[in-house]
Amino acid sequence: MAKSILVITDVHDTENCSIKKAHDIAAPLGDEIDIVRFIQQNELGRAEFDEETTQLSDCVADIFKDYEQKDIIRTQVVSTQDIAKWVVDYCKDKNFDLVLKAGHRSETLFHTPCDWELIRQLDIPVLIASQQHWRQKHVVLAALDPNVKDEAHRELNDTILKWTKKWAETFNCQIHLVYSLPVSNILRELDIIDIKQYTREHRAEGEEKLLTLVKDYDLPNVQIHITAGAPEKTLPNCASKLKAELVIMGSTGRTGLKGKLLGNVAEKTMHNLRTDSLLIELKK
Repeated sequence: MAKSILVITDVHDTENCSIKKAHDIAAPLGDEIDIVRFIQQNELGRAEFDEETTQLSDCVADIFKDYEQKDIIRTQVVSTQDIAKWVVDYCKDKNFDLVLKAGHRSETLFHTPCDWELIRQLDIPVLIASQQHWRQKHVVLAALDPNVKDEAHRELNDTILKWTKKWAETFNCQIHLVYSLPVSNILRELDIIDIKQYTREHRAEGEEKLLTLVKDYDLPNVQIHITAGAPEKTLPNCASKLKAELVIMGSTGRTGLKGKLLGNVAEKTMHNLRTDSLLIELKK
């Protein structure tokens, strides 16, 4: 599914997390790799810029020394104040299948990190990498909503399942699917509803819906999980219990003031995760 991968790294990526993660997935998933290291505009002189370029090339050569196609990996250093804008513009003229970046946690109400900007603005799946290393047979958790009615959300479920299947076939990992039963915020906050009891009462119904959704995808040894409540809480809890290394989920890409004030479920969930997150944008 992913044949062309754009890898983003910057000065905060001190352990070259994104480049190392790209190496882990490149051979089975990608044929073409484009690695870009960002520095602040006017931060370096010409000599220092050239040195940074050389260091990036040397770093990539070392990490990818066992990669058969290492000679076609493209690297460049870019000086800009706005990484997200540069990446969005760059992707318009390219045909990337996946964007990979190490995650940074610096959210405040009126400051949106580059991670969030990329997720909101790109229509390409974005893999936000953590420092966590995958186990030999790692665990993947995919979040689905079988209750959706409109075509855009059905396509989002389809894309999530295709990526999940591809990951399962490529890495021989353990696949888990989770559906978080919707519960009214008011009922939750006022303690009018017993979440555990509600989950028990509706588990069979949720499992049936999820199994119906995934029956045509032939996922190997898939395990089903039903939770209830706010997904930004239930999904990280489920990922933690399963010790998942990757969470695959959709994103609504909410932007503008509404996005700053409310965010979206994927962004709120990502903030509580300590795993890799593969975010797939809802097609509008």
